Amino acid sequence: MVTKTEALYNALLSMKVVDFNEIVEKASRIIEATPSRRYIYRKYVDRLIKNGKLQRIRKGLYLVSPTLEEPERHIVDKLLIASKVRDEYYLGFHTALEYYGCASSFHNEAYICVKPRSRFDPFQYKRFSFKPVFVEDVTSQVEEKQYQGNEVRVSSKERTLIECIDRVQYAGGWEECVKSLEGLGGLNMEKLLDLLHRYRKDTLFRRVGYVLELLRERSAFYEHVDDQLLGKLEEQAKGPPRYLIHREKGPLNNRWRLYIPDDFEEKLRGI
Repeated sequence: MVTKTEALYNALLSMKVVDFNEIVEKASRIIEATPSRRYIYRKYVDRLIKNGKLQRIRKGLYLVSPTLEEPERHIVDKLLIASKVRDEYYLGFHTALEYYGCASSFHNEAYICVKPRSRFDPFQYKRFSFKPVFVEDVTSQVEEKQYQGNEVRVSSKERTLIECIDRVQYAGGWEECVKSLEGLGGLNMEKLLDLLHRYRKDTLFRRVGYVLELLRERSAFYEHVDDQLLGKLEEQAKGPPRYLIHREKGPLNNRWRLYIPDDFEEKLRGI
C-alpha cells in the first residue's frame, strides 16, 4: 500500500523542482483535507528531506530527487530552478539567450528579472548562481513557455535583443553579446521597433541600429534587416554623439552618432 508520503513524492517527481506552495497544493489533494502549512512541512516535507527524496535549494524551494530507476532526472537544471524563485518574473538577458539556444557560451549565472519590490538575495546552489535583475515591467513581451514539464516565463526574442544591448553586462559583455545574438533567429523587426519606442532612450536606438547593421553582415538570420528599418532607427539618433562603451574613446560612427572603440570591430572579427 502506498503511503501518503510516497504518494506526495510521486506527485512531485515529474515537476523536478518545486516550491513550498506547490507542495501544499499537491499534499492537500492527497490528504483530502486542509491541513496547516506547518503540519505539511513537519509531517511530509521534513520526512522527504530526511529520506533524501527532496533536496533543499533555498528556503521554500526544493529539488525532487530521482528514483533509482531514473537517475537521469537528477540533472540540476538552472533554468528550472530560476523559474521557481518568484511568481512575478521572467528569465532574461544571457539566461534568455541560453533558453533560445543561441548563447555563445554557457554561464553558471541565471538572471531572474523582477520588480524591485520582489527583490531577493542572490544565492548559490551547486555550481550555479541565481541573481536578480531589477526591471519595472515583467509582463510586456514576456512569453510563457513549456520547459521540462513546467511553465517558464522568458523575455521575447525582441525584448531579449534590446535588453542585452541596453545592459550588456548581463549578456556577458559586448563580444559574447554580439556572438550570441548572431544565432537569435526569427526576430520580428516591426515588433522590435515598436518595443524600442517604449524605452524612450535615444542612445538605445543608436546601439540597436549599430548592432543590427553589424549582424546583417555577419548572420543569415538578419538578412531581413532592410535599409528602411535602419533608416527608421537612424531617425531617432538625434542629439550629441554618445559612447558605445562608457568613456571608451574611438572614431565617431557618423550614421549612429556613436564613438566606437578603436579595436571593437577588430575583436568581433575574431569571434
